[in-house]
Formats: sequence, C-alpha cells, structure tokens
Amino acid sequence: MLSIRVDSNFGSPRMLGIFASWSLQAYGYIIAALYAALLLGLFRRGFWLLDAGGVPIYTDFTQWWVAGRQALNGQTASLYDPTEFIKIQEALAGSGVIYATWPYPPTFLLILAPLATLPYVTAFLIWDLLTLASCVATVFFIVRRLPAIALVLACPFTAWNFVGGQNGCLTASLFGAALLLLERRPVLAGAFFGCLTYKPQFGILVPLALVASRQWRALVSAGVTAAFLASASIAVFGIDVWAALPQQLLAQTSITLFVDPDIHWGLLQTVYGLVRYLNGSAVLAWLAQAVTTVGLATIVWLVWRSEGRFPLKAATLSAAALMASPWASAADMAAMVIPAAFLVADQIRCGALRGEQTIMLGLVAASFAVILAGGRMPIGPFVIIALLSLILRRDRSWWKARVAFSSRPAGPLLGRSWTHVTTFFRALLSA
Repeated sequence: MLSIRVDSNFGSPRMLGIFASWSLQAYGYIIAALYAALLLGLFRRGFWLLDAGGVPIYTDFTQWWVAGRQALNGQTASLYDPTEFIKIQEALAGSGVIYATWPYPPTFLLILAPLATLPYVTAFLIWDLLTLASCVATVFFIVRRLPAIALVLACPFTAWNFVGGQNGCLTASLFGAALLLLERRPVLAGAFFGCLTYKPQFGILVPLALVASRQWRALVSAGVTAAFLASASIAVFGIDVWAALPQQLLAQTSITLFVDPDIHWGLLQTVYGLVRYLNGSAVLAWLAQAVTTVGLATIVWLVWRSEGRFPLKAATLSAAALMASPWASAADMAAMVIPAAFLVADQIRCGALRGEQTIMLGLVAASFAVILAGGRMPIGPFVIIALLSLILRRDRSWWKARVAFSSRPAGPLLGRSWTHVTTFFRALLSA
C-alpha cells in the first residue's frame, strides 16, 4: 500500500483497496493496454492515422504537419488565407477538413517545422510518443511513485490526446516542469512558463501567481523566454506571420465562440461552453465565464500569497488555469494530470482527508464520461471545480489570509483601494 504519513491536522481514513500501489499499477496498465489494443485495431481497419486507401485521416495533428511544411517552404502566408489553408490540407487528407484558420502564435512553428521534415505517420507517432513521455516523466518526478506512470497512461484524456495527436500532453509537461522547478530553479522554471506561450490562454493566471509569491526571477525569465521565441520566429519566418495573427485570432474566436452548430458547444470543456450547451445566450455565457475567471484569479492570488504548502499552490494554479479561459477541449484536459499529481504529492506527505478517495474515484468516472460522449459533453468544469475543492480544503491558510485582509480597519472606499494599489506597486518596485 502507498506509504502515507498522516499530519496531525488530518484524519486517518481507511485506505480503499484500489489505492494500494499494486492495484493502481494493475488497473492503470490494464486500461492502457486496452487503449493500445483499440488503437491497433482501429489502425488495421483504416480508422486511425491512415484510411483503407493509405490517405491520412484528418485530425488536429494534420493541420500542424501541414503548417510545418508550409513554414519549411517559406509559404507561411498561406496559413492565414482560409481558402488556401483548406486547400493545402485537402491535398493531404482529402475532404472533411475542419480548421480554416491558423490561430497559433508563430512560435509554435518552431516546433512544427522540424516535425514536418518527416513523413506524416512518422511525425505523428514521434509527436505523440515524445509529448506523452515528457508528460509521464513530469508527473513521475512530481509524485515520485511508480503508480503515477500507470495512471497517466490510463487517464482517458491522455488517450483522447494521443488519438488526435493533440498538444495537451505538451501543455501538461511545460506547466508541470515549470511548477516543479519553481522553488529550486526559478529561472529555469520561468523559461518553461515562457515556452507555454505557444498556447497563451492557459497562462493567463501565471503572472498573477508569480507576482503574488514574489517570484520575480521566474517572472522575468518567462518574459525574456517569450521575447526570445518571438524574435526567433520573426528571424526564421518573417514579421508578416505576427502581423496576420490578430486577424486569425478574431476569426477563430468568431468560429469557436459565436457560431452555433448543433454539436458544437459540448466540445468546449469550459464554463462558457457549458452555458451555451444548456442553450444560454452568448451574453450570459460571457458573463458566467468572466465571473469564473475573476473568481479563479482571486483564489490564485490568495493561495499564492499565503504561507500554504507549495504542492497545493501548484495544484491550485494548474487546475484554475484550465478553466480560466473560455476555450479548452477534451484534449486540453490531459493537463489535468498536473494538479492531480501535486494533490497526490501532498497526500503522500501529509495524509488523506476523509472522503477524498471516494471523490477522486468519482472524478475518474466523470473523466471517462467525457470521452465516452465523444468529447461533446461539457462535464469538464464540474471535474475541475471538484478537483479544485479537494485542493483548497487541504490547507485553509489562504482563507485565513483573506479573513485577515478583510478585517483591516475600514476607511473610505477610495482610500482602501488606493492603499492596496500603492502597496502592490511598491512591492513591485522594491523587488
């Protein structure tokens, strides 16, 4: 059974048998083997990677490989012409092309161009295996227990990410590595945060956390890394790709968050997607998402300002980051293994609270439900909220800090606000 030292503030609930080390590894590897057998069967029948005629089956990775090829050939302008972008994708995969826009920062092309030098299937498999291996390694070094490897492989979001050649495992690896290194190697951690700008919507709470915890070296390192990557992309691909990016972002936002096909909204594993899925208006969805993002930002600020344990801070930030943006798919939810890993690391160190094991089993079941629904049921927000609740209840120091802050002597509203603002900027300048 997993060795757990129980802190004096924690109870000592009876460990469920499934959480024994041998059970976790057995179940995890069995499920992973089932995934592998299913994928092999789909491949042999022409339903994965290549169809019966040897033509690539269109997935998320298809557009990335095509984008890398265009970048290699010095034809990045075609990525920002929807008609041309569809045409070059159809030349590879035939009909059924989904993506007409290219909303990724040009820094992503620095990764995709080398991949595009390989044949399509080889590039797909190398991408999948490398990002999965990096994600598994990151989680293992967070938890430092062998069952972590089996559980990452068994995670339904990991499998979903692998099938489509998505980038959820890359996001998880960068986020997890940055948080893992932040206390000991803040400059290197900042470099990983800077690399996360390839998908910037998941990094919007990171600067807030770094400022709250006075991690100035990591913050500067993240900014320098992002600037370096942007400069490198300009040197390699030219300035025009950056000039075209804002228009593509607006076009993608219009398609993703405003167009209303019958099966669309369930693909968004966010509060915005949930409200639209339940037939709420765009205004209501944006309001709900804004309230959620502000609430998450407040929680992250309080937790990272507190004297709480770092694994719980890391778990809070990495969980909140997945729900702070209106755009996240089932493949992006593969990054949920990072907050889960930090939560488990804290459980190993301090013990489990009553009810945690049962709730975690429920979260696993809900995750499978998302995948069984084809990624078209927005259960993701409920899963993240439940996970975040588990994290926050383990250490109430952040709440005590909030109470202490709110109990300061009251004064004029403007005076209190101005004091908070000046205190914030004074802290920045004195760092």
